[in-house]
Amino acid sequence: MPSKKSASKKIVSLPIPLERWFNDAKRIEELRNVMDVEALQTAIAVLKEIAGPSNGSISPDAVSNSHNYAWYAGYRDAFNDLYRLTKHKQASPNNHQEEWTHIQTQQL
Repeated sequence: MPSKKSASKKIVSLPIPLERWFNDAKRIEELRNVMDVEALQTAIAVLKEIAGPSNGSISPDAVSNSHNYAWYAGYRDAFNDLYRLTKHKQASPNNHQEEWTHIQTQQL
């Protein structure tokens, strides 16, 4: 009998916080290299075009249309979010007012 190869199980990691992703410049660069491949960019553009609404896909049922548009929006967002992950996050200045700083004590 032929010997069976032991199936190696890949450990799936839990989702990581975005801060940790943006702190790992190597991963950002790896993803950017993958996303810059022309074949992948063409495939994404084709999939977005195919999945988009057309005259033939519009239904008189409003519920069906809303489900289709929601699905399509999520589909597009997934690809757009991958592109966002290839950009280093810029430190944004804290523009909110700190809590209670608007209250001033009276000087005697």
